[in-house]
Amino acid sequence: MRFYAFPIFLSLIQEQSVNIEAFVPHGERASWKSVEKKKAKFNKLPTYFVSELSTTAESSISPSMELSDWADLNPESLVSAPCLIEQTLCQPSEEQPQMAKDLDYARAVMDAWKQEELDDENVWETVWCHCTYSTQDDNQVTPLYGHLIQKPSTIESEKKACGVIFFHTGAGPHDLFLLYKAASLVNRGGDQDTVVLVADILSDETGWAWGADRTLYNQQRKKLLEAPGRSTLQKRVQAAIRTLQALEYVDSDRLGVMGWCLGGHPVMEVAKLENPAVRAMATFHGVFDGVESNVDNLPLGAGDEETDDAQSSNLLPAEVLICNGVEDPFVPDKSLEQALGLLQKLNYRASLLQLVNAKHGFTNPAQDFNDNPSFAFQKEAADKSWKQAVNMFQRALR
Repeated sequence: MRFYAFPIFLSLIQEQSVNIEAFVPHGERASWKSVEKKKAKFNKLPTYFVSELSTTAESSISPSMELSDWADLNPESLVSAPCLIEQTLCQPSEEQPQMAKDLDYARAVMDAWKQEELDDENVWETVWCHCTYSTQDDNQVTPLYGHLIQKPSTIESEKKACGVIFFHTGAGPHDLFLLYKAASLVNRGGDQDTVVLVADILSDETGWAWGADRTLYNQQRKKLLEAPGRSTLQKRVQAAIRTLQALEYVDSDRLGVMGWCLGGHPVMEVAKLENPAVRAMATFHGVFDGVESNVDNLPLGAGDEETDDAQSSNLLPAEVLICNGVEDPFVPDKSLEQALGLLQKLNYRASLLQLVNAKHGFTNPAQDFNDNPSFAFQKEAADKSWKQAVNMFQRALR
């Protein structure tokens, strides 16, 4: 059963010109100015703890959850002193996994984070915690290691928050860049509270996906994308949805998903679920290799039949925004057409934002330090795609 019977509204937004921002060394970038921040009310934030992961069949789509203590999230809270960036963020520790590839990566992301916060007329207030949940793969419980990000006042709001899932790149879920984008999203929602779950599709506890040896990553990627029907990836996607919906202060019927690079694949799996609770989806330089437009053998939707019938009659199809760099060699026209064809057959309202002169990874300022010529940060493309996505999510998730 399909939830929607509406024709697709597919629009193509073609950029005419996007200028690449001139390279600026770290020492010449805007300096960080301290701003007064209110203390987070940690005692009023929710705490969930599950001492043992469930091994029941239901856990494959309804995971147990364990949250760490909540803490402030901003560049200053992550690193106590600039000289400690490398040892704090660029290698795993007992306190947290590795969060950045190297010193250049960490500095580039933190500089952009600080600058965006400075440019905003509002003071950002953000808290985060580590979130361990699980799914069942081949009769074996697989723990997944994500992060929850929100404003400290979200739990006190009279109106429930909307929920947004971030799907990570090939660097894994423990990515400083995704924490930065999550902080940006939750602080730019105006009077609309947002809770972000940075989901894990690799079962990466320590940040091993940052490693130069890609053997384990390639094995996991193959497992996710080449399993029959992509069943493993589908289970992990559904586990992320269920985890976010399990939070009492999140409106389980107002969800969205975003994916970067590898994260394009789980976004397509969410689309196949046709879950009416998911009202907005976006990808940024998402890859879609192997995505088929055939919809004859789709997985069952995430909602039960009663929920589907109640909601399908009064909801428009979810909005989807694909932000693609025209110069991205990892997204050939054929795979992009396959992804758009899938969305069309599923009756989504899809838009394609084609960004000229933009390569792979164009949203991430740390790509300034990537030696691979296929990657590059492009500020105008990054700003434009993020603005359009945030505006779409705010509209769709109200």
